[in-house]
Amino acid sequence: MDNNKEIFAPEINGPRFSFFESDIVAIERWIPKSNYEIPFFITTDGNFTVPTTHGEFADGFPDFLSLDTGNLVNLKNVSKGETADYGGKVFFKGIDMYTSVNKLNSTNLSDLIEAAHKRPTDRRFIIGTVNSKSGLFPAKDVYYMDMWGAKKNYHVPRFHHMGGLYVVALTIRQCQEAFPYLFPATPGHLINVSRVAGFEERIFETIVRFIDTDYTCPISRPKHRALKKILRK
Repeated sequence: MDNNKEIFAPEINGPRFSFFESDIVAIERWIPKSNYEIPFFITTDGNFTVPTTHGEFADGFPDFLSLDTGNLVNLKNVSKGETADYGGKVFFKGIDMYTSVNKLNSTNLSDLIEAAHKRPTDRRFIIGTVNSKSGLFPAKDVYYMDMWGAKKNYHVPRFHHMGGLYVVALTIRQCQEAFPYLFPATPGHLINVSRVAGFEERIFETIVRFIDTDYTCPISRPKHRALKKILRK
C-alpha cells in the first residue's frame, strides 16, 4: 500500500497547497467559524485543511481555470473547444461531457489549452467522497468542478470525472475512511500510531505525545488501553 501520496490541501496561514501522507501526525475536527466543521491536518511539515472553495483550487492548480461562472476546468483534460458569438463549450477526453465558456475566455481558448498541455502532469490527490464512501482521488482525472449545495446555504466543491462525480471530504468520519490506518483517539481526533512517542497520564485525562513535534492530543481511556495493546505488538 502506498501511504506516501501527495495530498492537495491549503496550508493554514501559509503559501503551500499540499503535504505528503506519510507526514501526517493527526487529524482534528476544526471549527473555524460557527456551525462550520472541517478537518485540520497536523503534519511534521506544517498544518493544513481541506479546500472548500474554487479559489483555493485555482491558486493551487495552474491547470484549473474558471472558463465561465460557476465552473473550474482542468484544461489538461480538454479534448477540444467550440466557440461562437455567445462564448462556447469545452469537451473532455474519452467521454460525452462538456461545460460552458464565457465570451471573454473563448477568444483565447486555444492558447489556454495549448499552454496547459505543455505543463507536467499533476501527481497530487484530493480527499473526496462518492456514494457515502471516501478515499483519495487523483487530481489529474478531474474534468471540471462546480459547487454543490449539500444543504441550505452550504456549498462544497464537486468534481466531474470519467467515473462520475465526487465531493470534497469534510468530516472526521470521511477522513477515517480515506486514511483507514489512522487510530481514532477520540471522536474528534485521528492519530498516526507510527508517530506516537508516549502518553502522559493525568488524573482526569490521558494525553498522547508524538515524535518530533510539540503537538499533543487527548485520548479516551478505552482507546488508550486499545492503543497500548497495538503498540506492544
